[in-house]
Amino acid sequence: MNNEFIINIDGFEVKIYMQTGFFDHKDLSFPLHRHLFAELHIFLSGTAVMQCDKKDVLLQAGDILFIPTNIFHKYISFGEDSKRISFLVDCGGCCKTPNKTSLPKAMLPLLCKEIQDYALTGRDSKLKALLSYICSDFLITETKKAKLPITNRELIIEEFFTKKYNQNVTLDDLAHELMLSRKQTEREVKRITGNTFVRELSKRKIEAAVVLSQTTNLSLTEIGKLVGYTSYCGFYKAYKNRFNNSPKNH
Repeated sequence: MNNEFIINIDGFEVKIYMQTGFFDHKDLSFPLHRHLFAELHIFLSGTAVMQCDKKDVLLQAGDILFIPTNIFHKYISFGEDSKRISFLVDCGGCCKTPNKTSLPKAMLPLLCKEIQDYALTGRDSKLKALLSYICSDFLITETKKAKLPITNRELIIEEFFTKKYNQNVTLDDLAHELMLSRKQTEREVKRITGNTFVRELSKRKIEAAVVLSQTTNLSLTEIGKLVGYTSYCGFYKAYKNRFNNSPKNH
């Protein structure tokens, strides 16, 4: 997440963070997750299926899927010839439910060309114009003044927990990404999330476990492993600490 654009929609500035280049996304190991920011997926070729807000959504070339803040989602299948590009959008006035639409037929090759040109030359004016057009369907301009300012440090911390909560990660791993000391990193995590590193990691695991228990037929042991616990005992203790209740009774 290392390309930042500022686009203008109806006189309001909106920040967009783009992941570099095209994504073949053969790796489906990203866990069920949600973002602090809205997310925009533009499908460039092939087909895929995403679980989004407890529903399966088919995506094909030209499709755009806008995922509002805090909606759980995950790719569950991705065709061999499929490519997509995704953005995080810093907006306070976004639509509140997932929204799927399609690009005009002539715009898809133009968008692909501008993304490639940007990667080669760094020129972004045409790409920003296209993104402004695309995002205008999903942003409510009257409320944009209330949007949450984002710093890169906040973004790095949020995305770290979002994408790695089910892995064996430590405070040192996040400190390395932030290029801060352990003490500074713990302080930043507390400032941004309101929790210590360990508590925030546990919170993300249990939140995902609740969604999986409601949307799949997996056993609690299987769910515990998917969200990053090596034993059911550890999962049970974390769940009970969070809800003061057994996962079987949720």
